[in-house]
Amino acid sequence: MSITLTRTLLEQLREGGQAADGARARLVADAQQADELRALVASALAVGLRPSDRAITRWLLEQETAAHVACGAGASEALYTLVAALARFGQPSDVTPLWRARQATAETRAGVDAEQFARVGLSAARALLADSARAGGPDAAEARAALDWLDEAQREGAFDDLPAYFVWSDERYGVHITGPT
Repeated sequence: MSITLTRTLLEQLREGGQAADGARARLVADAQQADELRALVASALAVGLRPSDRAITRWLLEQETAAHVACGAGASEALYTLVAALARFGQPSDVTPLWRARQATAETRAGVDAEQFARVGLSAARALLADSARAGGPDAAEARAALDWLDEAQREGAFDDLPAYFVWSDERYGVHITGPT
């Protein structure tokens, strides 16, 4: 896959409209090629993350998560990068796609760090999850499981040195902000 194609797809996603629709179709079409393209686009996105990239990042993470669920095993660098990038936006409403990415496979359950959830704001994320758990319905069990996992992570000290973790995470996954998020 070429760097030019990767940049073109990312710019089309950023452009919106029909251009974005075409890029999205290409990123989900042929499974093997789509996996490779998503990985390249995820890397390109991370190295120049813009304030307007949240929806693109979330969509890419949802696609990557679905591919992992369909495969049933494994964990890609693209998934971890997209988790770090989406968490970087600090939006509590992103806790659900982050949780689903974590739950995609046994490997992602072992590899997605609880600290990424702290980046979206632990109090707000917990409040959203608690509301979902209380509301019942199909997402209630998922919300309770996420709350239990966050509680366990806190007991184990996962949130004791978040500033150092955030610096490490940005370096590790190549997340570079090109403007405020």
